[in-house]
Amino acid sequence: MEGVIRKINPNVNVTYITPNAKNFNIVAGAYLLYTAYKYFPKYTIFLTVIDPGVGTSRKPIIIKTKNYYFVGPDNGILYPSASEDGILKIVSITNRKLYLSKQISNTFHGRDIFSIAAAFLSTGVRIEIFGEEVKEEELVKLLFNYTKETVSKDKIKACGKVIYIDHFGNVTTSIRINNLKVGEEGKIFISNKEFKAKIVRTFGEGSGEEVLIYRNGYFFIEVGINKGDASNILKVKEGDDICVEVYIQEDFNHSI
Repeated sequence: MEGVIRKINPNVNVTYITPNAKNFNIVAGAYLLYTAYKYFPKYTIFLTVIDPGVGTSRKPIIIKTKNYYFVGPDNGILYPSASEDGILKIVSITNRKLYLSKQISNTFHGRDIFSIAAAFLSTGVRIEIFGEEVKEEELVKLLFNYTKETVSKDKIKACGKVIYIDHFGNVTTSIRINNLKVGEEGKIFISNKEFKAKIVRTFGEGSGEEVLIYRNGYFFIEVGINKGDASNILKVKEGDDICVEVYIQEDFNHSI
């Protein structure tokens, strides 16, 4: 893919967001893109190919936002990032003159369609040239959803999904709460199991195999262990349901 891009634009600057993208995992990929995109320069083109639906009826798309371009499959992976930045235009990549060849592979659209599109965008080709416009309501929408309910005056219970587990075993959830009351004891619910956890600001405030609840660097609620693997203790995987019951500081809004 990089070879195709550099053949079209030898002067392009190619940067890799992460070596930790997971096979077939659209939600985890969407999270990695979402937590990275805003730190890149304006007009960066994000080429994202976690595409288990390659060769099927899913659309290959380009999304132009207020500050960036996103190129990839319409399977939800681009949506959290693009929608947050503000979608201006979407096109389906249907102009076959901008494919790698007349006969494209059914299993490698990353090379034959997406890389070509990203490369031509980097040379200044207008988005309208690539194909027909698509309405935002037609997109596959992947959302980091969660629910919350008040347990008491200073306690809430929030439920969401495990959306990412990093190589340390830290468990990122789709839940966002910005006013955790540090030092209190919280609870984690997974299936029929309940775990006690300390609410902290950072890993160093925990010790041993003490389970910790905190806001991670991207303001999602995360569960971890200081120098340990929380995913192994909790026996969870990406996509699992998870709930946390936490104390909150008063006089704050419950969400970001």
